Amino acid sequence: MTSTNTPFGKTLAVLLLSATLFLSACDTAEERAEAHYQTGLAHLENGDVERALVEFKNVFKLNGQHKDARLTFARLERERGNAQIAYGQYLLLVEQYPDNLEGHQALAEMALDLGNWEELERHAGAALALAPDDIVIQSLNNTLAYTQAVTTGNEAEAEFTVHTAREMLNTNPDLITARQTVIDHLVRSEDWQGVVDETDTALTFAPKNGSLYAIRLRALQELSNPAEIEKQLTHMMQVFPGDTSVEQLLVEHHIDNGNLDAAEDILRARADPTAETTLSVQRLIAFLNDHRGADAAISELDAIVAASDVHAFQFQTMRAALKFRSGNVEEALTEMQALLENAERTTQTRQSEVEYARMLFVSGQDEAGRAVVEKVLAEDPTEVEAAKLKAAWLIEDDNTGDAILLLREALGEAPRDPHLATLMAKAHERNGDRELTGEMLALATELSQSAPAESLNYARYLLAGDDPTIAEGILVDALRRAPDNADLLIALGEVYLSQPDWDRLDIVLRTLRDMDDPQVLRQSKELRAHMLAGQKRTDELEAFLNELTRDPDFGLPAEVALIRLMLAQGDMTGATNHLEGLLSEDPDSLILLFMKASILTSEGQLDEAERLYREILETRPDVTRAWFALFELHSSRNDPTQAQAILREALAAQPENPDLLMLLATEYELAGDLDQAIAVYEQLYPLSNRSIVVANNLASLLSTHRSDDESLQRAQHLARRLRGTRDPAFQDTYGWIAYRLGNYEEAVTYLEASARVLSEHPLVLYHLGNAYAAVDRPEDALRVYKRAQAAGGPVNVSAELKAEVQRLSTANAAGQ
Repeated sequence: MTSTNTPFGKTLAVLLLSATLFLSACDTAEERAEAHYQTGLAHLENGDVERALVEFKNVFKLNGQHKDARLTFARLERERGNAQIAYGQYLLLVEQYPDNLEGHQALAEMALDLGNWEELERHAGAALALAPDDIVIQSLNNTLAYTQAVTTGNEAEAEFTVHTAREMLNTNPDLITARQTVIDHLVRSEDWQGVVDETDTALTFAPKNGSLYAIRLRALQELSNPAEIEKQLTHMMQVFPGDTSVEQLLVEHHIDNGNLDAAEDILRARADPTAETTLSVQRLIAFLNDHRGADAAISELDAIVAASDVHAFQFQTMRAALKFRSGNVEEALTEMQALLENAERTTQTRQSEVEYARMLFVSGQDEAGRAVVEKVLAEDPTEVEAAKLKAAWLIEDDNTGDAILLLREALGEAPRDPHLATLMAKAHERNGDRELTGEMLALATELSQSAPAESLNYARYLLAGDDPTIAEGILVDALRRAPDNADLLIALGEVYLSQPDWDRLDIVLRTLRDMDDPQVLRQSKELRAHMLAGQKRTDELEAFLNELTRDPDFGLPAEVALIRLMLAQGDMTGATNHLEGLLSEDPDSLILLFMKASILTSEGQLDEAERLYREILETRPDVTRAWFALFELHSSRNDPTQAQAILREALAAQPENPDLLMLLATEYELAGDLDQAIAVYEQLYPLSNRSIVVANNLASLLSTHRSDDESLQRAQHLARRLRGTRDPAFQDTYGWIAYRLGNYEEAVTYLEASARVLSEHPLVLYHLGNAYAAVDRPEDALRVYKRAQAAGGPVNVSAELKAEVQRLSTANAAGQ
């Protein structure tokens, strides 16, 4: 017998004890996990879901592979509407237990709801392998087949899957996935009464399915059945009592149908000035302001302020803002000054000061507005609305670095604010960082849930970068949320016009044609005219323009377009006769007189054309196009002295007109008076809303004509906006400034890109030669220097260019 008193015996005893305790601990962990699971079930029986969920989480801490707990937890979260949490739990379950049918089925159903076809295929396929005879699983796979057939345009396969879905419904009328397939097919077929009938049946089995209500509502709108729409929305308010969006839809329905009293009754019933937030009152006030007038809205606020002290400060601010927007500027500003004077320094006070600052900015008191914002931010640097205002003026002042820092801090406070992301995009755009601009515009679109304004901003950015396909997707996503938004539809139409995609453009035009807004109809008709021109359907275009001339909302613009079409077709006589006929009816029409003057100019009748331009300018000296035409007329006569006199006369009439100042700066450049050109560009830059073209021209002159550090730093500041540019002229400016700053590799990159397009421009070639020389590429430098000389050579650097060619040629000969 071995004694435990020996060293070996003691060690063995310790090991045995440790093993026993380890096994005991394992058993205890599993038992404790099971105990938590049973406790969770008990809580469920008592209806206490929250405590049950806590117990199931405790199970996972002790036993991460407890199948029943995981399944129950996932099921509960799905029932509570927490789809993301439920999806993750089901996913973990099937990874641990690949043969779990309920997990795969739930994942497939949730993937279908999310439109994640790849995940639907994965889990519906796995479920079908586990239960090939299960009708629910069969329906999920049939729905997947239907979606794939529609996506690929396989009409025969789509019809077959719809037939299969109907067969399933004959024996299983509560099979929602099959019903959804049939409904989608009816929507695509525009069988709106069929959609209503099918959704009615589906809702008897799924009375709280929000997507079914949305589809039925759309069908009723297509059927123009306002009474049934009102009935459905009223029912939805009972089914979804906490969903304010349904209430808003009903309010908007009443407004659209002219039943303002019913809309107001709903809003008044919900408006509670003593509630924790003022949102319900704000909605009522907005309605009154829009549909009863500003006076009614202000009177309502007067009554609210008189009746209760709750939120009085906020309501008084709201009242002053209404007065300001209705034109009572001085009264509103005086009220805000009195309200804020000696006010307690609270969050609400600072919010009201931000609103006051907005009023000051709109009324042109920028300095006072900035002072108010700075005061707010000094007290509370986290005040997001104040940060937005300051960031906007920093961007406008080209202080993009400070703006970006401020916006980053604000995004830390409000990371889901799309306006902050949009401002950040503007800052990056002004800073010349195209990639970050796109990222922030994409983020703004995502944060706004594809709201129209943010989606339009991003789509325009994509179109500027020649990404029409992605832009189309962004606009289509936004239209799913706002299907009647005319701006989105017109932008989408312009995308299809540019591609060109005539079939899709025609669909957009048909949608726009159903809208009542005269402005929208005018834009849609312009799009149609462009489409006919693009398709070279000249006869139809002429007939269409003739039709538009009889449209009171179009009238003269259509007549002008028709005359231009005649001119483009070479029908000078027909165009002139038509124009004279219009002038006989309206001899004082500036548009018609301008067109006649343009035709006379093209025919060489310059004296008569000048007389007409003068006649226009005597009545309307603000018509810039007439000044330009007169300037060009004298330039074409080789009369620069008179052309310059015309330009001075034009600037006397419009001293801050950006187009005229741009022309003046260009004239100074052509005359070689570059200091004057720089002075005009400096004047023009803030007036042109800091145009990128003006920034480029000014930076280019500063970096090529001047050599002092101050001018170079100013050029660098302006050229930041050109970083990443694809415009060859801008690439030359940015590359040359990079060279001047000693960033030679970057300079070569930009200047090579510019020279590929502007291959015969001597100054571009000279710049590139200098950059090659700086990076020790003498042969390349000599090659482009010689090309610059052959192209005529830039006059202002001809001596330097000649010297460099001589030096490099000598060095090259010596090296040989």
